[in-house]
Amino acid sequence: MHRPIIAVRHDNTAREAALMLAELGYAALPVLDQNDRPIGVLTSGDLLRAGGLDDTVSAVMTTPAVSVPGGAALAEVLSRLATHGLRSLPVVDAGGRVVGMFSRGDALRIMLTPDDTLAAGAQNRLDQYTGARRWSVTVDEGDVTISGRFTDESERRIAIALTRTVPGIRTATIATTPAAAGGPVR
Repeated sequence: MHRPIIAVRHDNTAREAALMLAELGYAALPVLDQNDRPIGVLTSGDLLRAGGLDDTVSAVMTTPAVSVPGGAALAEVLSRLATHGLRSLPVVDAGGRVVGMFSRGDALRIMLTPDDTLAAGAQNRLDQYTGARRWSVTVDEGDVTISGRFTDESERRIAIALTRTVPGIRTATIATTPAAAGGPVR
């Protein structure tokens, strides 16, 4: 679940909301009333369907807001996401106030083992840097091994440094294979 809550009000402009979505990289934002209760959800799809950004959020948001209680079981949350065809939904407290947003990505992270999650994060960092899948990662108990072709020692050090930026990774080393000549770098 994502916290702190980033939300919009019904009278915000669609342009203001679009800027928030773009800057944060979110798929949706809860639309709150004056008591911080959800009255709708604004998605990037809502904004694209509106065809322009001059309307208010209330004119383009999806209503009603489908939400889940904070103590809901994962199965219930997944059911609501699937049943309503949603990418994310607000999580509310006992008073109905939004305390977070839960996305499909959050569900996937919960379903994956911690090593799978770390591998996905490390692979993403390396792929962003190289622009392609030049290097591959494997993770065992938080220890990452990077393999692939490196042009020089500098690339090996960069790959290790990028991998270590993923929270939860304990160590990162280069595989000792002919493709990664030069041995491990720590």
